[in-house]
Amino acid sequence: MAMTGILLITHGEMAAGIMDSLQLIMGEQTDYLTMGLKHGDDIGVFNEQIQEAIIQLDQGKGVLVMTDLFSASPYNQAAMCFNQLKGQHTYRLLSGVNLPMVIEAFNQRLIGSDLETTYQAAMQAGQTGIKEFFEEIQKMN
Repeated sequence: MAMTGILLITHGEMAAGIMDSLQLIMGEQTDYLTMGLKHGDDIGVFNEQIQEAIIQLDQGKGVLVMTDLFSASPYNQAAMCFNQLKGQHTYRLLSGVNLPMVIEAFNQRLIGSDLETTYQAAMQAGQTGIKEFFEEIQKMN
């Protein structure tokens, strides 16, 4: 069964760490890739690797690409892939990746949501997953 592909791209090993945590919570997952930009990596090669990953993950339902920082190298390189891939592969690009949004993306995929629904739900979960302890206690009282 074709499903939305998921690609996590971060600086260093953050993407792999997020997936390690996700699989501890949700169990083994498929149809995803993680990439980490490391000091000294060739940015042109990194761009090509992102394109290849999107192509590999796109089974006809598109790919959700999540990066760590808006307008930083992983995000910029994923954005630059658009011109090479448009018309052939569909993807959505989010920044600010955190564990709640990744869990939501995999949950949406599990229930068969399309790419649009998946990215919107993931973005919402990422934003609402940020809480401060004392503010939450005050809301309960």
